[in-house]
Amino acid sequence: MTQPAAAAAQAEAGPVTSVTVDTTSVRKAGASINLGAPSAADLEKRNKNNRKSSSAFGGAKAYQIGFARPVAATSNRKSLQELLTWSATATGTQRAELRLSSTGAKALRLGLLIQNLPDDLTLRVYADGSSKAQQTTGAHINSAIRANVKADGDSAAAHTYWMPGTMGEATVLEVELPAGRDTASVGFSVPTVIHGVETAMEANLSLIQAKTECANLNPDATCTLPPAVNSVSSMDFVDAGIQYTCTGTLVANRGVTQQGYILTANHCIGTQTVASTLLTSWFWRSSACNNNTLNPNAHTIGGGATLLFNRSETSGSLNNPTGTDTSFLDLPYQPPAGAMYAGWQFQRHGINTGTVYTALHHPGGDLMRRSDGRLTNYLNYLGNDLGAINTNASYPMYEVQWNTGITEGGSSGSALFHEGTTSNPQIIGQLWGGTSSCTNPTGKDYYGRFDIAYENGLINWLNPGYRMVFRFYNTFNGTHFFSASVTERDSVRATNTRLTYEAPVFMVAPAPGSGLSAVHRFINRQTGTHFYTISESERLSVIANLSQIYTYEGIAWYARQASAPAEGTVEVYRFFRNSAGTHLYTTSAAERDSIINTLGQYYTYEGVAYLAWPMN
Repeated sequence: MTQPAAAAAQAEAGPVTSVTVDTTSVRKAGASINLGAPSAADLEKRNKNNRKSSSAFGGAKAYQIGFARPVAATSNRKSLQELLTWSATATGTQRAELRLSSTGAKALRLGLLIQNLPDDLTLRVYADGSSKAQQTTGAHINSAIRANVKADGDSAAAHTYWMPGTMGEATVLEVELPAGRDTASVGFSVPTVIHGVETAMEANLSLIQAKTECANLNPDATCTLPPAVNSVSSMDFVDAGIQYTCTGTLVANRGVTQQGYILTANHCIGTQTVASTLLTSWFWRSSACNNNTLNPNAHTIGGGATLLFNRSETSGSLNNPTGTDTSFLDLPYQPPAGAMYAGWQFQRHGINTGTVYTALHHPGGDLMRRSDGRLTNYLNYLGNDLGAINTNASYPMYEVQWNTGITEGGSSGSALFHEGTTSNPQIIGQLWGGTSSCTNPTGKDYYGRFDIAYENGLINWLNPGYRMVFRFYNTFNGTHFFSASVTERDSVRATNTRLTYEAPVFMVAPAPGSGLSAVHRFINRQTGTHFYTISESERLSVIANLSQIYTYEGIAWYARQASAPAEGTVEVYRFFRNSAGTHLYTTSAAERDSIINTLGQYYTYEGVAYLAWPMN
């Protein structure tokens, strides 16, 4: 369990820190802007957005907890500069402040449109009257804006930095510059404030309970408290001026050190600009089973995240299903002490096996809930309520039927765990959406498959130093094609109907390293098939003597010589197909023996080509 002091200390390592509001210096009264109450139309629009979809698949929705309100008085740099009144602090720095209020708000988040900021500028935000503030720097904000623009283009959204939220109807923004710095160097405006109708920061369970309409159907996770609860985070973010909440899960990697990797859904966070607005709330659960108090170790951290990988639910096609609705993020800070790095499985899971899987999630930003169910089918969602549900194991989503519990808006992005009640929970997917609800507890939900997202790119971070080799079967001539490139794999699946995708078959290294040798690739121009060799002498011989047939295509990947075994490696066996003049490679001793014993008239066994690594 995380102790509050330890959690706070961990947060100090991040770009947004908690500090005590300075009351030692006399402040000149700053400008105060009261927006009054929002319109009934704004409130109703938000309620409408959160209503459950009536589509066949239920649809995917982040849960809206706030909406944008324009602030005309500070909508441009000049008007804000005129409102800021600067004064000297006891330490000689220059400080100005701005107070904004929105009647009825449970929380506020300020959107700062950045033109230019000194790196050594300090910005703080705190609830009016609070003794605690959230603080960041111009350097962090400038870095976030550069990342947004690089990833998503130069737009107002990319140049907007969202400060951490504060509780209540009024918030204070404090700007501080080093002594002697020209205040004209501060170039930003505050054209927008988010009016929070609900917020994950609400510590009063009586307020939070209103978010789930059927607590009796959505069990409190604290009642059973599986270890995986410590890997789950409630996520607060802003997209197009609207504040949402979803659920994310901290993921373990096989590198030297653990990183702050978070798995969630692409429909929650699908761009770097949105990722930069992220706040994470940890240990966000009740302090005891079904009680009325928040876990005292609950802790919220700001600072955004880096979007490393994402795939939408509609990516791919019927022939090339890759729509896992996955987003994979890297936090710029260490998760709080006591957080758990959840394991994962790269294998596909079968349906209708009776195995019970566990989901831990934050419906509506609520305290953590638990659902348990089984896999009943696969889904390939194509958008516009089009898709296929059946036993096709290539489809990129799992269908889940709950035994207990449901999901709601805000549960999106939450992990589905195999062995979720043990000390070794393993992620097999993350929630896209579905039809389960308080009024339809038997409705099905759909989870993007982790194994497909792992193949498509997560391996790069979760298992650094390895790549999968994908195998195809040519139905026209009975040959096989191998590639370690996801891009090439997808291109072949989309354009070459003669090649049937089989599976990833072994792993290799994508770059040179100690004990590794290059595996070279040739294409046979007569047959269109490929040939691979780790032998430098064979490569040179083919180039010198068979250039009329083979074109050298370069290094395909790296592996170990058969004469240099290492722990964990497997042998890659090589066959020559006599009639076609092509090669087959396999790490399966059973397949090797079967070919030798039953297809010896077609294939000549050539021995061990090189050493690779098994799928892991």
